Amino acid sequence: ITQLLHNIIIPTMPPSITRRRAVAVSLVALCGALAIFQSTLHKQQSPLSSSSSTEENVLGSSSSTSRRQLSEALPNGGCKLTWPKKPEPGTPITYAASYPGCGARMTWNLVEALTGLETGDDWNNNGRGSEVVTVKTHFPQSNGILPDFDERIHRAFIVIRNPLESIPSFFNHIYEMRNHLPVHSERAPVEEWVKWRNAYVDIEIAEYKKFVFYWMDRYTAENRHLLTYEGLTDDLIGSEVAKGLNEFLGQVEGVDPIEQDSVPCVWKAVVKNQPPAEQAAQIARLQAAALNKPQSEQGPPYSPPEQQQPALRRRLDPGHHDSQRKGPAVPRPYTPQQLDSMMNMLLEIGERFKMEDVRLYHIMMGYYEKVREARIKTTPDESVDPPPGGYF
Repeated sequence: ITQLLHNIIIPTMPPSITRRRAVAVSLVALCGALAIFQSTLHKQQSPLSSSSSTEENVLGSSSSTSRRQLSEALPNGGCKLTWPKKPEPGTPITYAASYPGCGARMTWNLVEALTGLETGDDWNNNGRGSEVVTVKTHFPQSNGILPDFDERIHRAFIVIRNPLESIPSFFNHIYEMRNHLPVHSERAPVEEWVKWRNAYVDIEIAEYKKFVFYWMDRYTAENRHLLTYEGLTDDLIGSEVAKGLNEFLGQVEGVDPIEQDSVPCVWKAVVKNQPPAEQAAQIARLQAAALNKPQSEQGPPYSPPEQQQPALRRRLDPGHHDSQRKGPAVPRPYTPQQLDSMMNMLLEIGERFKMEDVRLYHIMMGYYEKVREARIKTTPDESVDPPPGGYF
């Protein structure tokens, strides 16, 4: 410091300032500069230390991984939602497999909130490639593919939903794409559903069975985890279902998910759109911005496998929670023949895995019961048999 004063700072001061005064002024300036440097260094080391953090510091910046921190578990089961970071090199990847309309977007966000790690998808829409903790895919349904690094993935969690509900939900997305609407913003009119249903529902019933068969056959019981959209979104058991997913995700090296006591807080924020009070306004602004963004890519109302276009895939938005679709939430009608086909498909899946996974069998029989109720309403005078051996 003395050498700096004599050789650089003092010679540059005006002649009217005495040497003693110049030294004093210079020392004050240097102390101030050191204080600013120390403060800046401290902030870089503790980006979340301030209780009045900006939205970027709390929720992160999509263009700056240096500020991303793991999701935080707070005392008494609390949580703070933050942006994820890249997994460490070599971290095993898990498939997040779901039939369309089963909450892929919601599950995408939930995994990132639970693990604090980035997720990807089969079409690599976010450009993260294999540097992810999970890869979302609808494969072998015709809107999904397997990534180039498929051989490196040795486990999966599988999300299913009653096809009575998942197929219309899938069509809502198709309708949004076709009409240049923001994602998860509108329910398709019934008349549009009927036209699409008549052309494609039989295909989707077959695709649903193919999807379940593929993922149940590909991995052994210890390397797969089955959950239902109905369970994950249920007010009573949803947080427990999320705990099961959290535990499965944490069974591989490099993934250290949030503490189980804080899972209900994360689940409530992502699935039920009830974030921690101190973050509610910030997250609401992100969601409002997401809802105002139309989909940047458009596609046909349905794309059979031979017509798939890899470039026409939407990018999931971490600021968006589960569906906020507007419009009448009215049942989507099926023909009696379509409902019969759906029941037969569910029976086939249940019987195929009855001995291997009795839980899946019961899920299929529960779905069958709901479809049977819809079938009875279409033709009240006809008798519709329950499944062989009962439901449970």
